[in-house]
Amino acid sequence: MLPPKQIRSLTYEQLLKRVQHLEVPLRLRTATDVLPGGYSAAMIPMMIDWDASKIDTEDGFVVIRTLNHGGNPVDGTTVFCSAKVPLQGVIAVEFVFLPLDKVGRNGLIQHGQLRFIFAKEHPVELLNFGNEEIGTDHHIHDLVFSWEAWRPPNEGFNVKTGLDPDSYMLSPRVFSGPTRFLDDALGQRDWFSYKLRLPHGPQGLSELLKTNLALCDGVARHNISSMLEQSEDLWAQQGPTSETGKADWAELRKALAPLEVVADSRINLSPDERPYQTLLRSCATMSLYTINAAVERLVAQGYTDGLNMEHLMMADLGQQEPWMTELAKANLKGVFLRAPSILQYLRRHPQAFPKAIPKQLEKAGLLALENGRVRKIHYSLNKQTPYGTLQENIIK
Repeated sequence: MLPPKQIRSLTYEQLLKRVQHLEVPLRLRTATDVLPGGYSAAMIPMMIDWDASKIDTEDGFVVIRTLNHGGNPVDGTTVFCSAKVPLQGVIAVEFVFLPLDKVGRNGLIQHGQLRFIFAKEHPVELLNFGNEEIGTDHHIHDLVFSWEAWRPPNEGFNVKTGLDPDSYMLSPRVFSGPTRFLDDALGQRDWFSYKLRLPHGPQGLSELLKTNLALCDGVARHNISSMLEQSEDLWAQQGPTSETGKADWAELRKALAPLEVVADSRINLSPDERPYQTLLRSCATMSLYTINAAVERLVAQGYTDGLNMEHLMMADLGQQEPWMTELAKANLKGVFLRAPSILQYLRRHPQAFPKAIPKQLEKAGLLALENGRVRKIHYSLNKQTPYGTLQENIIK
């Protein structure tokens, strides 16, 4: 019999050691490990090691240090490792929707995420996993970016609570495609994917990748810094009082501090745009925002091929309305009283409802067509996965 699971708090000293040894894979207990302030350690967002990256050359790349790859959902472990991500060589991007309920085939409520697929000759390279000289396969060919509500590991997500931006921090997480698909499949969540089409061909897809990486890293650093600031009093009470300890704390804050890598307000979000919010900054709306921001940047460079300018959506994270915050804490009567405001908002902003996003993208000319029609790809563990069938991939 295994011992009962208990919450394990990572110390400031462990966090500092982690920052000093980012190249070392990190294995955590998904359901129990927490950061200072109580946030789930398994939900640490994607961050870029800018010092190890090279972005201004033809073969440019970034090194990410918090790639979720190789954990096991059965025994409740999450593994973070490092990877070298090429900025060129994206051959496809899919907007992936996952039904979160059993209402109809596609569900009433859906999770949305972006899947970037890389060419065989330009793979993502896992670092510190050995090399080809010893037979290691250290290449992967897709990454999944998922914007999520960062919270304690034992606190389930609540759609209504998420309407109040003070409830959850926003965490842009990154997974290897197979790791994320397995997690979702074991939760009985199939993938329904739409292939994107951006102006400027492969360079447009590269621009989307760059926009996505910079946006994720910026939000991650701001929110981690905010988390550390919130726990400043805990550090004063529990952390070392020596000058060395204070210097270590300062080093930790500096290592995780935000960097303005791109001088663009569409990427460097304001404080009001960084918390999670169910309608304004959810998994699906943040993914859509990333696409819209990249398209705006491409249009500004003169690339408009294939776009329907009349239906092009502006990069917008919306504005908190009073009824949203009120609804987060309302009882059943309060929900009914605010129903007209909800319906009016959804009519003005259909993209706030994930199921409406594909149609919005199609109108703007941002979905790839097959024989003149949008193709929706259904990936399922029982039938066809993005990586073949189980019969093909498991030793008989």
